[in-house]
Amino acid sequence: MNNRQIIYESLKIIEDNLKSEISVQEISDKLGFSVYYFIRLFKGVTGFSPKAYLLKRKITEAAIELMNGNKKIIDTAFDFGFGSPETFSRAFQKQFGFNPGQLKTGEMITSENFLRPLTAEKLEYVRSLPEKDPELIDFGPLHLIGMPLYFNQDMPEDLSVPWKAFANNTESIIDRVKPEKYYQVQYWFPNQDYGSIFFFLAIEVEAFKNIPIQFTAKTLPAQKYLRFYHRGFSNKVGLTYEYIYNTYLPETEYKLPHLFNFEYYPPDHKGPYNEDSLSEIYIPVTLK
Repeated sequence: MNNRQIIYESLKIIEDNLKSEISVQEISDKLGFSVYYFIRLFKGVTGFSPKAYLLKRKITEAAIELMNGNKKIIDTAFDFGFGSPETFSRAFQKQFGFNPGQLKTGEMITSENFLRPLTAEKLEYVRSLPEKDPELIDFGPLHLIGMPLYFNQDMPEDLSVPWKAFANNTESIIDRVKPEKYYQVQYWFPNQDYGSIFFFLAIEVEAFKNIPIQFTAKTLPAQKYLRFYHRGFSNKVGLTYEYIYNTYLPETEYKLPHLFNFEYYPPDHKGPYNEDSLSEIYIPVTLK
């Protein structure tokens, strides 16, 4: 097992000990590293210091429990190994910008502010990405007709069934652009819970005329977008989104003014189960 693989093992140790007072020293001891060497290796592989990563993961999971249940803040703080509610509240405030008590008064946390667990799969995927920056382009407006779909984290990640149902019925959309251009829009509401999202499976049209009753219409605005690329299986696109939101965007000054993003599947797209498939991801942004 090489050093990178050992750091991947440390991520599993952290996940198994979120509800404990495990220290960086104890983790490094389990792995047979000096603390100094472990900290340098961990940051080199993950981009985080082990202390910061452990703290952010604890706060993320604690916040999810508070949002989904009726536990007291003090009980949650002790469950996750914090010495006092005050220590927990300070860490929570630093990560989310408000104190945990405000969750009870309707304050919401967007999913982008959570630190999801890093895994070997995610980190190896990021390593395989080209070092080329995304393109900043002016794009739109985009007129779409399609089928909306509600999704939550308990549903299967594969959307091939609704996509097949949609694609089999696009002949009835008279004003569709040819060759056909397919899009998948993800959108959400400001107060939406972290585990759900809406999808819009759509085809580009020249005009909104003669819309079949089974479908709805949306116009995406003309503005600046960052264009990223996803290569490979469609059900792995979440790894690209995690790179975009958790790795790339936090290091930039781009602002996210809209509650949507979308994917475009060009006419030569090879399908959802082809590792050579290439799709485009568009993130609406403004400059600071």
